[in-house]
Amino acid sequence: MTEGSTPDQAGALRRDLVAALAGFYIGHPDVGRFPMLAEVGEHLTTALTDDDLATPEAAELPVARLLAGIEVASDGPGVSSVLSAFAAAAPILRWVQTAAYKATLSQHFLDNYGYVRVIGPGGLVESSAVSAGLGIWGAGLHYPRHEHPAEETYHVLHGAADFRRGDGPWEPKAVGESVHHEPWEHHAQRFGDETCVLLWAWTGDVTVDAHLIPDEI
Repeated sequence: MTEGSTPDQAGALRRDLVAALAGFYIGHPDVGRFPMLAEVGEHLTTALTDDDLATPEAAELPVARLLAGIEVASDGPGVSSVLSAFAAAAPILRWVQTAAYKATLSQHFLDNYGYVRVIGPGGLVESSAVSAGLGIWGAGLHYPRHEHPAEETYHVLHGAADFRRGDGPWEPKAVGESVHHEPWEHHAQRFGDETCVLLWAWTGDVTVDAHLIPDEI
């Protein structure tokens, strides 16, 4: 809990963030294409109904500073609600990085990257079945090709990014757009000239972290 925030206030901020993600996924237009999103939304909704939220200890990362330059305005369904709740709760959240990346990627990358797990192992909602959260990547970063056993869907909430799946072409994605990855599908991202916020969701084996493809490091 940060200075000036009471336990009740912190609890309300966490609940607002979980509710924003639940609202984003339940009924989202992409559910028809990616049924996994409905599963994530259902787990979040159940946690709210049961009042089953955890209180992981807050942990800061340098990348959180980039939230100060983000404007909460978007045409995408549910995007503004998620960004607003994320920005409000950011100081009391547990910011993390994929452990293996710390010994591999540059300090510049690490200073401009990090994420918060809203649901999943160690998240505001504990789950070993689904995982979802929000990540920030600074302007100009290149996220090398990586893979993981979980099925994944990204939604762009702020900024823009190019995504590459396997050996396919780079595909630009703007706010409100999404990209889907099958389990173990190699993928990479490169980011434009402003901070990018991505909402990510995993289903399947959510307990195994992503790892980089050696020839891409």
